[in-house]
Amino acid sequence: MACAGGIIGCSKGNPVAQVSGKISFKNSSLSTAGIRMVRLEPTADTTAKIRKGASGTINEDGSFELYTRRPGDGVHLGKYAVTFAVYRGAMDQRSLIPAKYTSAATTPYQVVVDRNRDDLSFVIESIAPTTQKGRD
Repeated sequence: MACAGGIIGCSKGNPVAQVSGKISFKNSSLSTAGIRMVRLEPTADTTAKIRKGASGTINEDGSFELYTRRPGDGVHLGKYAVTFAVYRGAMDQRSLIPAKYTSAATTPYQVVVDRNRDDLSFVIESIAPTTQKGRD
């Protein structure tokens, strides 16, 4: 039997939601970075029955869709810290964003997933070129 769409997914009775949105980069050059990811990490006070993170690739236009294990499986309901990974490329993993965005403890963003959402919106700034270590 195919999985039903909507808020209840294929999580064996554990409700999930489809979650998507858009990232705006203050410096548009980040949109062409080699690696661009967004991740939801359960907060300490989450109501999630299953404490699993979700992640997704940030497309060049800033759009993203999140999933837990495979594309389309959804996100468990609960409260999450939103973290990001933006690197030059697979072979050059220097971060292009400030460290505050990369850790659940310091990220300025948290979300509550309590239903299907396509309205998540975040703005990320880049590291100033003069502060990047190991520049060529």
